Amino acid sequence: MIFQALCATLNSVTTLLTASISAVLLMLALIFAAPLRADVFRPDTLELSDGVSVPLRIFPAHGKTLLLWLACDEGHGAWEPKAAQALAAGGTEAWLTDLLSAHFVPAAPSAIKQLPAADVVALIERARSATSKNIVLVAAGPAAVPAVRGALEWQRRHPRDPALAGAILLYPELYAVTPAPGVEAAYYPEVARTAVPVFIYHSQRSPGRWWLEHLKVEFRKGGSRVDSQVLPGVRGYFYGRDDSTPEEDAMAARLPELLGDALKTLLEKR
Repeated sequence: MIFQALCATLNSVTTLLTASISAVLLMLALIFAAPLRADVFRPDTLELSDGVSVPLRIFPAHGKTLLLWLACDEGHGAWEPKAAQALAAGGTEAWLTDLLSAHFVPAAPSAIKQLPAADVVALIERARSATSKNIVLVAAGPAAVPAVRGALEWQRRHPRDPALAGAILLYPELYAVTPAPGVEAAYYPEVARTAVPVFIYHSQRSPGRWWLEHLKVEFRKGGSRVDSQVLPGVRGYFYGRDDSTPEEDAMAARLPELLGDALKTLLEKR
């Protein structure tokens, strides 16, 4: 009787161990078989010639396009990395750059507009050396100024290199002087000298929306092909506001879709 009881106990223990081992093996198999999450980014740094270190967050993907995103909020906004994750999951690589913190300057429009064009060129050159993908700049608000200046300087240094495929500008602030009521807007001179494809998203509830056609004319003076779309029901900075409306939150959630649509327009005419 005792022997039979011991055998029964051993059999039970063996069954439990076998089941446990099988469960562990199955769990490991599922872990290693699962694809990498799209929200895993690779931190990196670009060392500039003046000793400045520019932090990068790289969201890798296997597609043929790389978005080089000039964050205007020190790279700490919530919607930008979410959009980068979604784009990477769909095959578009995205690099988020933090030029502001690299230069230890505050996230103020005046400081953003003064970011060196050479920094943007260095970022494009880094992306160009790392991949053969089409590079598209992305900038919002005042960050459009260093983006346009950087694109112009890149073209000056690399006149025959087609790597820079264009720029996506969201509610860009490219005024040399803030427009006064009834006075035509004056833009930075680089706008009329740049010859890259440009897609502009402007917010319907932003005053700059009324100058959109003027801005497109200015870009075309330099030979840029310009497409645009007005986003209904939202203000400028719609994806970075503390007082955002439900309409602005909904539009912010569509940021990957908006960028994807702009990319399609830029690249299909290339």
